[in-house]
Amino acid sequence: MNWCRFLAGGLARVALPTLMSFAPVAWAQVVVVGAEDDAAPWSYADGTGYVNDVVRAAFESVGWTAQLRVMPYARCKAMALAGTLAACFSTSKTADLDGKLVFPRQAVFDARNLLLAKADSPLSGCDSRRWPGRPRIGTVRGYEYTPVVDELFNSGRAQGDEADSEVSNLRKINAGHVDAALVTLDAVKRIEFLAALAKVRNEFKTVCDFGSQPAYVAFSPLHPQGRSAATAFEQGVAKLQRNGTIEAMQQRWRTRLLDSVHAKKH
Repeated sequence: MNWCRFLAGGLARVALPTLMSFAPVAWAQVVVVGAEDDAAPWSYADGTGYVNDVVRAAFESVGWTAQLRVMPYARCKAMALAGTLAACFSTSKTADLDGKLVFPRQAVFDARNLLLAKADSPLSGCDSRRWPGRPRIGTVRGYEYTPVVDELFNSGRAQGDEADSEVSNLRKINAGHVDAALVTLDAVKRIEFLAALAKVRNEFKTVCDFGSQPAYVAFSPLHPQGRSAATAFEQGVAKLQRNGTIEAMQQRWRTRLLDSVHAKKH
């Protein structure tokens, strides 16, 4: 018997299943994603949030692991643009970011830009030329808004007043420090929830609906993992949509938020 051939064949039979059993570990990818720290309910300072859940689940469904680094949005976007972070959420696809970040086909949410004011405010309608004076409007530092909103401030018919969060801006409306504020709301995130977080009465009116601007997990083309992570995420989200996980997550977060608002009122 050729013992060399026997040993080689035996080792091959042992090694093949061993290598196959460890292959998924070798192929697994770990990607660090920047998560905004103050965009409830989409993302919270403690690393939880609807989008946080979607990001983790989407990557996990295709064999990746997403490690979330919580930080202010302005820093998150700047790091993704510089290529020191693979991805950041939640980012809008604006003209100034064209070609600078990679956006998947699927948005993680699609919220509307609403201009809110006190119920007795003289502000009314979307035609700023009919507004009295030049109102001071609260915005969030680093946030992207619809082009109509940008045009409003560029025209000089309104003054921008930046804050760190929408919650701060609702408090400013309540205190009379701004005339109105821009907030982004959708089927999961509602004004009742924001008002409860701000600890102010929900006595606001919608002055204007400036439309929606989908929000994405934006990937850095300058980061070594940026493009491959974008592809993996896109595949993962599509899988979650097909099997009903996305819909279940949305329902779970809607229930959770409504329950939290109810608890704060009692």
